[in-house]
Parts: sequence; C-alpha cells; structure tokens
Amino acid sequence: MLVWVSKKVYRWRWPFLVAILAVTIIAVIAGSGVFDMLDSSVGIRDPNAQSTLAEKLINTKLNAASVDVILLLSSTRYAATDPVFAHAATQLLARLKAAPQVVSVTSYYSTQSADFLAQNKHETFALLQIAAQGDKTRNYNAIVPLIVSPVLHIDIGGAIVAQVQFNNQLKNDLTFAEAIALPIVGILLFFIFGGLVAALLPLLIGGFSIMSTFALLDILARFMDVSTFAVDVTAFIGLGLAIDYSLFIVARFREELLQDEQDVAGALQRTMATAGRTVLFSGLTVGISLIGLLIFPEILLRSIGLAAIITAVVAMLATQVVLATLLALLGTRINALSLRRRRKIVASQVPNTGMWYRLSYTVMRFSIPVMLGTIVLLALLGSPFLHAKFSTASENVLPPGSAATVNQRLLNDFPNQGGTSIDIAVRTSGSALSPANLATLYAYVHKLQVLPGVRGVDSLVSVDPRLSLTNYQQMYAQPSLNPQVALAAKQFANQDLTKVTVNSSDTFDSAAATSTVQKIRAIEVPAGFVPMVGGDTADQLDLFTSLTASIPYALLIMIVAIFILLFLMTGSLIMPFKAIILNIFSLTATFGALVWIFQDGHLQGLLDFQSVGSLDSTGPVLVFAIAFGLSMDYEVFLLGRIKELFDQTGDNRKAVALGLQRTGQLITSAALLQALVVGAFGTSKILQVQQLGLGVALAIVMDATLVRMLLVPSMMNLLGKWNWWAPRPLRVLWQRIGLRETLAIEVPPVVLVNDMSPDTQVEETSV
Repeated sequence: MLVWVSKKVYRWRWPFLVAILAVTIIAVIAGSGVFDMLDSSVGIRDPNAQSTLAEKLINTKLNAASVDVILLLSSTRYAATDPVFAHAATQLLARLKAAPQVVSVTSYYSTQSADFLAQNKHETFALLQIAAQGDKTRNYNAIVPLIVSPVLHIDIGGAIVAQVQFNNQLKNDLTFAEAIALPIVGILLFFIFGGLVAALLPLLIGGFSIMSTFALLDILARFMDVSTFAVDVTAFIGLGLAIDYSLFIVARFREELLQDEQDVAGALQRTMATAGRTVLFSGLTVGISLIGLLIFPEILLRSIGLAAIITAVVAMLATQVVLATLLALLGTRINALSLRRRRKIVASQVPNTGMWYRLSYTVMRFSIPVMLGTIVLLALLGSPFLHAKFSTASENVLPPGSAATVNQRLLNDFPNQGGTSIDIAVRTSGSALSPANLATLYAYVHKLQVLPGVRGVDSLVSVDPRLSLTNYQQMYAQPSLNPQVALAAKQFANQDLTKVTVNSSDTFDSAAATSTVQKIRAIEVPAGFVPMVGGDTADQLDLFTSLTASIPYALLIMIVAIFILLFLMTGSLIMPFKAIILNIFSLTATFGALVWIFQDGHLQGLLDFQSVGSLDSTGPVLVFAIAFGLSMDYEVFLLGRIKELFDQTGDNRKAVALGLQRTGQLITSAALLQALVVGAFGTSKILQVQQLGLGVALAIVMDATLVRMLLVPSMMNLLGKWNWWAPRPLRVLWQRIGLRETLAIEVPPVVLVNDMSPDTQVEETSV
C-alpha cells in the first residue's frame, strides 16, 4: 500500500503540493482561534459521581452556585469598620451589584458578620456570583474594569479568576516553550543531518501537524467539551512525533539515494516501504496507547486523550503524504547546503564496526549481569513511588501571586475561613417542608453534628439552636408568616430537594476531612430520604474512586491493543510481551522520579515551583498513557529494523547488533529532540503542565538509554530465536494478514557509518 501511495505522490507531486498549501492555509486560519473555542472550566470529575450530581442539583434547583469571585479589600491606614474604608467598599460593591453580569454580592456590609473581618481588622472580603448566561468567563472579564478603588487595595481570587489565569498562563507557557524548543531543535537537526534543507523538513512537518490538529480541535470543540489543557498536550506531542517521524524518513531517503541518485522515485518507494511502514506502525501504536484515556468518565482525560490521538494520527499522515511530497520535489536537493562530505558503502555487507554495533555485542556478551543490573537500577529509581500521595488540582497549581494567594490569605487571616464545607443535596419523598421529612431531617442533622471535626451544620432545622423539631414543623407549615423562616425555606429547600451544609474544621484534602465524608455517607437513613454528599472533599474522594475503577480497564485496553498491533508487525508473541514489560519498567522509574522531584520537593528551587506535598491525581495517568505511547514509538523503530535484518540473515545476534547500529544514532537523536520538545513544557508555571512535561521527558530519556541500549539487546540475546516465536496457527494467520510491506526488487542494504574499516570499499560523494 505504501509503495502505491509513494508512486502516486511522486507522479502527482505538484498537484499534491498545491493541495497541501491550501490545507495549510485553511488550518492556520481555523486553528489560530482554537483557544477561544476550548473550555478552561472543564473539570476533572466523574459526571456520574455522587458529588457531581449533588452540586448540579444544588446549583440548578436552589440557585446556590459556589462563589465565582473573591475580592479581598485591604488598607494599611483604615480599618474595615472605619467610615472611609466602609464608604469606599460599599461604593465598589454597589457598582458591581448593579452590573448585569453579577448575580449576587455578599460582604460584611450586607451581613454584618464578623466572619468577613480579618483578625487585624484592616482586611475584609466580598463574595461574587457571576451570571451563567452566555459565558461566565466573558461576564467576569466585563466587570474587571469596575473592580477599582482610589482608597482600597484589591486582590482578586476565586474559581473564575483561577480559570482565566490558568488559560492565560497556558498560552504564555506554550509560547515560551516553543520559543525555547524550536531554536534548539533546529540547531540540533542541522548538526544531525549536516545540512540546512534536510534540517528544515522536520520543523515544517511539525508546524503543519500542530496547526492541522488545532483546526480539528476547533471543529471538535463545537460538538463536545475540550479542555484548554489539550492544546499544550497537542503541541508537544505533535511537534515531537512529527520531528521523530521526519527524522527517520529523511534519514532513510538520503540513505536510499546513495544507491542511485538518479532514481528518486525508487528511493522514495523504498523509503516509504521501510521507514514509512515503521512510521505507520508507530503512529498507530501511539494512537492506540492513548485509547485507554477514552474510557475514563472524566471529560478532561477523555478530551486530552482524543486530542492526543488526533495529534498522533495527523503527525503520521503528514509524514506519509506531506513529507513524501516534499522529498519527491527535492530529490537530491535534500542534501543541499550541507557542510560535510558523505560516504556510501558499495559493498553488500555492513562492516562490523561502529559504536552501537560494538556496544550491542558487549551487552550481549554479559547479558545476564547487564539485564539484572539495569532492572535493579530502574527499581531503585522507582522506589520513591511507594510513598506517593495524590491530590486534586486546585488554585495551588498556579504560580505565586495568583488567585491561590487570595485563598491562602483567607485561610490565614480570617476567623472561621479554614477547613472545608461539605454540601449535601437531600432528595425527599414529597415536599422537603412536610412534617415527616422535617422530622427525618432533624434526626439526620443531629447525627451530623456529633461527628468528630464538624464545626457546625446549616440546614432548614438549624436556623436557631433554641428551636425544637415541633417549632420547625409549625413554622414551615406557614413559612410566609415569618421573614426569617421564609428566607431559610428559600435558601435551603425547593419542592423535594433540601440542602444541608456541614462545616468541617479540617482542610478539604486532609485524611480527617475524607474520613468525615465517608462517615456521612455511611449514616443510615430511611427510605425516601436520599442524601448525596458533595463539596471539594467529596469531589476528590469520588475522583480517586473513579480513577481506581477505570485504570485497570484502561491498562487492559492499551496492553491488548498494543500486543495485537506488534504481533501484526513482527509475527511474534514474545516481542510484544517484552516491549510492554520493558516500557512498564522505565515508567516505574519515571514515577519514582516525579515523586522525588515534585512531591518531596527536592528540585523546587531549580525548577521554580512550590511543592504541595503530593502529585496531581491525573498526572500519572496522563504520563503513563503519553509516555507509554512515545516509548513504544522507539520500540517500533528498533524492532522494525531488527525484524527486517533478521528476515534477511536469520541470525538473531547479528540482526540485533546491526539493527542497533543502524537505528541507535537515530533513536538517540530522536529521543533527545523529543525530550527537549516535551521537556520545554517543564518550564511551565502551571504545576500540572510542569509535572506532565518533565515526566514524559524523563520517560523518553530512560527508555532511549537504559532500555534500548541495555535491556533490549541483553534480553533479545538471551531469548535467541524465541524472540520470533508464535504458535503455528498464529504464524499462518500472520502470513495471511500480517501488516508488512514488500518490494518487487530486493536491494542490498546500505548504511551510513562514521567508523570505516580499512578494507571496506567506499566512494566519496559530495552532497
């Protein structure tokens, strides 16, 4: 198939070029607005979890949405109760309340509650709820010019503010990472290829892949929620894979041209039948590795998984069509503007020289000690993961001075602002204000009040501690007779729904708060009385439960799919199994490094972040899925060449040595470039992005060094011909449906080498 495609590309290269230019223009126009289409508020929560359903009920039926904006008002000169401070504050808050984008404003001046006053009396805060009509982010941006005061210093925080800052920071981080990565990658490509034209091609394919993927994400976002976080993932995966794939295809094309510089069409066909086939498998491997993310119910993981799959497929197709078209047009001009002379081998045999060749034979000579020593080293590197702790992302992923700072000051400077609130949505049989339901609620609230760590409970039957159940039943029989009762009924009940808020003295992510939520959910209630526990702690608990339930199925899907694909490529049952095991080894070491760096905070000074004492709970999932796919990328490159040589020679040791010699430099170069591209996102000021970028970069480096250089040759040597074993029925099946490409004309192998044997026939050519 790939030979047929390459023939068509070569024959119709100019029409193909025109079509590619048209697609590029459309992609740039459509993809440039992708940030405006994506959703910065896509949460990491299970839409079917109890906490999510509770929040949805409370927000929709009681119009009691959580606070969107927090204004922290302060003055070094005036106390919050002084007339000058109070006048300036009330003017500001009145101006905001009159804005159509603001639903409600709650402050000390509207409630006279001392909870809104700081201990030093020079600070107070106000809570704003933003209208949901249209878009909350746009509504917030519309009121930002109103948040000014000539008297007061104003700090702004809250969920909406964090979303805006998160989105803006992502854009800045993406620009900064690309500004770092692209020049360095360009310089390295120049030295790797020894020429300017060849070095520019991977960058062109990377740019085409990224903009094409952005355009597809723009379309996708019109039909489903897609997180803005997907843009960063798309950028580093798209650029990294496009450079990897282009590197292998361009290198193979230049190699094939050395046989006959006049036969550009033949060189292109042989390139696409070999390196192109490997790239095809690699793209499918990376895409399939990410399919596991699609089974997670969390929209964030699913949208990132879908975006990453699209990115991998687009990068693969771009190299198959766009790069092939450029190679067909360039021909021998691919070597233009080169700085060094190249050599080609005329002999049909590859000399048994070269660093990688010698390294592989050295490793195979001491296979057992090398294998055991490497496994022990990887296990030691992964050991910190044994004490890993996880948490959900909050404002603390943002850099210092952001919305998180406001929240921290609220906790430290204001009374009764520490701890967490646990919101409970209770569905009742019939009206929540009926005497029977009030009696059940009264008993339920009493059970909540006696739980350890509970500071207080707000509910229909907690308005006044002096009132008895009978008092509440009488008052709610005719709530309109008492304004205070009428307000409580409106605030806490709507038909068959009532809200209960448990105020805990523990922070939301503490073990004590988690225990409180579990104890609340364990309270026995009568039929017809259905409490659903929500709040930040319940969100985190439900997320952990959801991830724990989904991860085994995601792993199973990924492993089975990769196993089948690698079997179709190699015809072996052993090679897929070995590849999966080796990847898991390298990823274990990566997770240990992440715990040591980010959770334990050993490099927070060097990397400019503030450790929160845990890893983001979705981080290992994303790192595993993305790094697993990218690591398989190099496995496919190496196995493809070894399999090709084994089919030619039938000698396992020689195939391993020659395969490593032919691909070692390319894989190392590709891994270095990929690690630089991905690692550039380790400079992000958002902790999640930093953990993901650095985690994937570490996985790539470990895979390309310890695994490919040491474990692969040692294990393949020990297995011998068993590497290619499969039961006879499967061998027959593979002969019929195996995904492999054949050429009508066999050509002697050609390879570029740096170390030349004295008796090797070579011909100098200037390119």
